[in-house]
Amino acid sequence: MIFSKIKQASFFQKQLIAIISTNLLILAIAALLIYSAFVDDYRDNLVKTMDSNASLLSAVSRSALLFNDERAGQAILASLAKIQAVRYAQILDPRKNVFAGYNRDEGDIDIAPDTIEPGYFFRADNLYLMQEITFEQDVLGYIVLSADTLSLQAQQRHYAQLVFWVFILGSVLAYFLNWRMQRRLQFPVKRLINLVDYVAKEGRYHQRIFNRREDEIGRLVNGVNSMLDTIEEHQFKLSEHSGHLESLVQLRTEQLYHRANFDALTQLPNRHLLTENIANAIERSKHSGSHLALMFLDLDRFKVINDSLGHFMGDKLLIEVAKKLQQKLNSNEVVGRWGGDEFVILVEDAQSVSTINALAKDIIATLSLPLTVAGHQLHISTSIGIACFPLDGDDASSLLKHADTSMYKAKERGPGQFQFFDQDMLSESIWRLSLETQLREAVAQQKFELVYQPKVNIQGETVSGLEALIRWDNGQESVHPSVFLPIAEDIGLIESISVWVLNQACQQNALWQQSGINIVPVAVNLPASFLIGAHCLELIEDALKSSGLAAQHLEIEITENTFIASTELAVNVLNALRKLGVNVAIDDFGTGYSSMSYLRNLPINTLKIDGIFIDDLTPQNKLDIPYSDDLPIKRDEGIVRAIITLGKSLGLSLVAEGVEHQFQVDILRDMGCDIIQGHYFSKPLSVEDAGIYLRSHSSVTL
Repeated sequence: MIFSKIKQASFFQKQLIAIISTNLLILAIAALLIYSAFVDDYRDNLVKTMDSNASLLSAVSRSALLFNDERAGQAILASLAKIQAVRYAQILDPRKNVFAGYNRDEGDIDIAPDTIEPGYFFRADNLYLMQEITFEQDVLGYIVLSADTLSLQAQQRHYAQLVFWVFILGSVLAYFLNWRMQRRLQFPVKRLINLVDYVAKEGRYHQRIFNRREDEIGRLVNGVNSMLDTIEEHQFKLSEHSGHLESLVQLRTEQLYHRANFDALTQLPNRHLLTENIANAIERSKHSGSHLALMFLDLDRFKVINDSLGHFMGDKLLIEVAKKLQQKLNSNEVVGRWGGDEFVILVEDAQSVSTINALAKDIIATLSLPLTVAGHQLHISTSIGIACFPLDGDDASSLLKHADTSMYKAKERGPGQFQFFDQDMLSESIWRLSLETQLREAVAQQKFELVYQPKVNIQGETVSGLEALIRWDNGQESVHPSVFLPIAEDIGLIESISVWVLNQACQQNALWQQSGINIVPVAVNLPASFLIGAHCLELIEDALKSSGLAAQHLEIEITENTFIASTELAVNVLNALRKLGVNVAIDDFGTGYSSMSYLRNLPINTLKIDGIFIDDLTPQNKLDIPYSDDLPIKRDEGIVRAIITLGKSLGLSLVAEGVEHQFQVDILRDMGCDIIQGHYFSKPLSVEDAGIYLRSHSSVTL
């Protein structure tokens, strides 16, 4: 209770309590010291008095002891009756036997004489004193005195009362003097507090405190007055520039709004503003009964450009793409950057599906044109997913999710495609998410397997090489590489998988060589993103070094799309591989970016003809049927012949993939093809079966 009241007291009250408490403590200590000194002095006086009496008795009792006069001794001690403090006295002979005695109250002697030594001590509020009686340095006996301390106790009570009243008077005086002094000192401080309260409440700074003091409080008052002068001056200046400040605040507000709602790189609406615009557009469409479409764009192969040429080039490319998209849109269409290489286009008042189709095709065609950025000619494309309101969702979140899902579906069809949302895609999206999780686990635990398909020399009747093909069983089914490898590319796992395949193929080929098998080159497929990555050459060299495999026994297979993102960088990497001694083959030739302008300068060794052209080769004894249905078959045969002729003219080795029949072998031999690969000779083999195949097919008869 007391402490709570002290906490609620004002500062000055607390200060007064602290000062008075300190004074009281000092007074209490001083009073105790004075009392103790008084008591000690009185005790010392009592001892001195008794000692003097003992000395006097000792002097007068020598003759009684010398002459053994007990009556004289008794008479000497009887004189002590005049001293009220003495309880009893004894004269002892040298053997401490009682010679004479005096007892005031005829009481018992409480301490045996033979237990007392010369000197004095206090016990049970009594003083005991013994002194030797000597004559010419001989001890004649002893004098023993015992006195009570009743006078000492009375004196102690007297001193205690005196000290108590001194303490009370000192406390009252201390309180009064401190109270008066504090009132004088706190007056200017209270004025200062009142001024501060006024300023805080009214917000006005014109009042001042008149001050004549030169002490610390005076300096404090002067400081407050000076501070108020400064604040008043600043307030005046602020009021003068209020218009300027308001304009600055408005400018900063606009800048903050722009930063919060627009992409810093492309200056397009960002994700936050896009989501808000989509929600507002949906509300407008609900009231007007119109339709709107949401287009989700993702740039194909942008990661390859960003990783190979650097983020600066990637940013420049995004800026150019943003400009092209803005140029293609009308007033009712808004484009924004969703993040990374993703853009979103909002089309309000969509008239029909054909209108959206036309816009998607126009955007794909525009972005497929070569772009020159900082001296580099870049080739990109875009995949577009489309969701419509109200058919595919009734809020911004569902429309964005469904447009994103359909975009991934478009990517599965290849670069430069667009796809409208379908409800069946949701189950496919769930399946893809599950597969992504399983794929991450497979990469972490290396749950892949390599199989090897032989490549046979069509003339030399020997196995000329093997192609390493990756396989993956997720525990439920065997997932085809064409399914999981694009997903691995999307989620950033393709490099880890490529490194694993590269290391496994090199180590296995080296093991075959160590077991005595005639070694042949093993081909490994590498994606474009890996080939033009920053560490491609280093990783290939590490695989060769760690396995001990010679570079000429490794072949790298790449697709034509490798050169779309950056032809110059890809060519530089291939030149470095050739210097290293690694052979390079273009896989699936004829299905992609088949440009003769780059083919003539590429440091490659082999062209691989895609199996789709081999499938449609017909037996030579089949009659030509002049129907339009057979025209593609004839064209495929012409394409194969043209590829072989082109490769021969460039000094390249030709490999035909997907060969399954004897007549295909005969046709390809007649055309001049060099190497056959397909189920006609062997399906892809496990490591053990491939070793057996290599041992038993050192030569092959066709």
